[in-house]
Amino acid sequence: MKAVIMAGGEGTRLRPLTCTMPKPMVPVVNKPMMEHILDLLKKHDFHEIASTLWYMPEVIQDYFGDGSNYNVSIEYFIEPKQLGTAGSVKNAESFLDETFIVVSGDCLTDINLQFAVDFHRRKGALVTIVLTEVPNPLSYGVVITDEKGRIVRFVEKPSWSEVFSDTVNTGIYIIEPEALTQIPKNEKFDFSQDLFPKLLEQGAPLYGYTADGYWSDVGGLEAYRQAQYDCLSGQVKIELPEAQSSSIWIDIDADIADDVQITGPVYIGKDAKITSGCCIGPYTVISSCCQLDPGADIKRSVLWPHVKVGADSQLRGAVLASNACVGAKTQVYEGSIVGEKSIIGSRTIIEPNVKIWPHKQIAAGSRLSDSVVWGSHSESTLFTKDGIKGDIRTSLTPEKIVRFGLAYGAFVGRGGAVLVSSDGSELGRVAKRALISGLLAAGINVYDTGSVHGILARFGVSYIKVDGGLHCRTLVEQENSVNIICWDQHGYWLSKDEQRRIENLFLREDFPRVGAAEIGALAYVPKLAEQYIASAAKLYAPYLQGFRLKISGDEQELADLAGQFLTRAGCSIVRDDPELIIRIADQQWEIADPSGSALTDDQWWELFIYNQKLKSQDRVAVPVHVSNHVAKTAKQQNMEVVWTKTDPRVWMEIASELGNVRVDPESEIEYFPFIDPLVSIGEALSYLRQTGTTLDEIRFESTQNRAYKTVYCPWESKGRVMRSMISAADLETAEFLDGIRYYLDSGWALVVPDGDEPLFHVFCEAQTSEEADALAQVYADQIENFLLGGEA
Repeated sequence: MKAVIMAGGEGTRLRPLTCTMPKPMVPVVNKPMMEHILDLLKKHDFHEIASTLWYMPEVIQDYFGDGSNYNVSIEYFIEPKQLGTAGSVKNAESFLDETFIVVSGDCLTDINLQFAVDFHRRKGALVTIVLTEVPNPLSYGVVITDEKGRIVRFVEKPSWSEVFSDTVNTGIYIIEPEALTQIPKNEKFDFSQDLFPKLLEQGAPLYGYTADGYWSDVGGLEAYRQAQYDCLSGQVKIELPEAQSSSIWIDIDADIADDVQITGPVYIGKDAKITSGCCIGPYTVISSCCQLDPGADIKRSVLWPHVKVGADSQLRGAVLASNACVGAKTQVYEGSIVGEKSIIGSRTIIEPNVKIWPHKQIAAGSRLSDSVVWGSHSESTLFTKDGIKGDIRTSLTPEKIVRFGLAYGAFVGRGGAVLVSSDGSELGRVAKRALISGLLAAGINVYDTGSVHGILARFGVSYIKVDGGLHCRTLVEQENSVNIICWDQHGYWLSKDEQRRIENLFLREDFPRVGAAEIGALAYVPKLAEQYIASAAKLYAPYLQGFRLKISGDEQELADLAGQFLTRAGCSIVRDDPELIIRIADQQWEIADPSGSALTDDQWWELFIYNQKLKSQDRVAVPVHVSNHVAKTAKQQNMEVVWTKTDPRVWMEIASELGNVRVDPESEIEYFPFIDPLVSIGEALSYLRQTGTTLDEIRFESTQNRAYKTVYCPWESKGRVMRSMISAADLETAEFLDGIRYYLDSGWALVVPDGDEPLFHVFCEAQTSEEADALAQVYADQIENFLLGGEA
């Protein structure tokens, strides 16, 4: 059989290591990743090889040549433009006249390829996708197979609520040549996004083979460091020189002084020179021709070829690219990268996670806490479901907020406009000023609304007609923590795709730094609250005249806004003898009758449906966690419920499409019930006034027989638990819109993995509160059982 190595990867997430070479040429234990793949192919008797190239193709061609030095034959197929994974292989079609295997040249693996080929032949497959199980499947393509191995579903780069398995696509495929006829020529076409879903829809024999062994796509800098450690610890089988002693590998002609202390696992390459007094600690890779001066102390670090380390310098968890030079008495700390041919002056301190791009010169005695020019720092996910959150002293420092402002500015585009606000707290103001600095430096015009409530900031995006909005607030429940809420140009929460784009810009620091002539302008926006109240009240004034309301609560700013809004809409705010009581807490609200009996969330949704019926709507968007009785109410009104994910962005898009929002005909501003507390109150009150009914006169279908539980689950186990939950579910009575929703004779249950915390959420409803509690416990116990390795 022939083999294809896809080696066109640019490796943007590995910058600055890939600034001067394509990703497959990045070394792992002194060999390019692609060479390890070549070793694996030879081990399994693949000797005729095609390599698809795009980014810096000459680097790969010059290194491997025709393959004769490696006892293989290599032909190269260079893409005229980026053609995607399938398109690149189609470009090599003239070479592929028999069953062939495709392997990514920028992964690290020791999977037994022959076992996968044998599986492919036994099944008579058109395509076999080699699969593996991973702890965190969010960055991969999740693949679901039936009991015979036939593929039934793909989910590409899922959110946690879409993680139905921990079995993912490795990018290793065994393919019959006729499958190439499904790929268009000279067009961008991807295996996982285009070809495989197409074949699945056609009913083609598409199989998944779950392989044992090690696999890593080495996608980011942290994964790159981990790959080195895994090689040294023996987790992945690669070719290494003969070990000098337990877990210490020293290549030929290495020159090591007698008193050098070496604690394995350690690799030392050919012609390396390590002088007297050096200390080499565990998980260190010292590649060919490196030179360590006396007293150098290195642990958990990776040195590429020809690196020089000065006397008495310390490296801890760092990566130094080829020909980098570190001066004497310099300290380089965890997660830092020194690019190719960069020169670091003596007595310099490079703090953790600093990236220095290639060919830079750092003056002696410097202390670097920020990347030099550009960087690529692989860190935890930037966005949570509530925007960006963190401790302003550590995880979300003002410096990082400036960087986020630059990244958001690059996302919007130079010359764009962004509204920025804060809640008036000290931390909120500090965060806002840092954001403004970053945005202005990115060439963005900034509208500062001062200190306002978040609902006003969202309104301001549409009112001022800017390209996005950012609101900074203090998290009361987390001391010293800041939350930056982010909106797009419509006043919607950012989509997952938009978040990923901004996050990539942020992590790579791939954003502009404009000159003085292009710095953005700063303008102040006064009286935004007055504009919001006037605009919103105008929509509800025809329906709310004469209500006698009492407002109570501990969120004074929102309570004041509610009072002004309702007064402007024609209501009277009273202390005694109210028709209804409006209770306000932090982002929460309730409507209660004088006896104190409050409208539940589910009952509000029923009232919302009634109000939509008054507006002649026949479809209504409802989040999937809401009571199923709401659908019964809709059916009685001859309306259809369109269930949506719990993500508010998704609900906003569908509600807008269905016409479930209030729209100002003059400004075209959309006002969203469920999202905006005051608009939610307005919707409920307007129905009561238009129909002349009171809360106790409405026959609600929804009960309070609900239960809710959270179940702890480590991140690395979430995919496995979801796969087990899917396997145990009756697919005819379950749906997978957001997590898994089970429909049962006694009620329903919804199980959703949390996207921000190591938790599962369990929502249940039944005929009685006791039954709901019992049902929630059943699914909580099931999660815990699967977490402990139990079976369905």
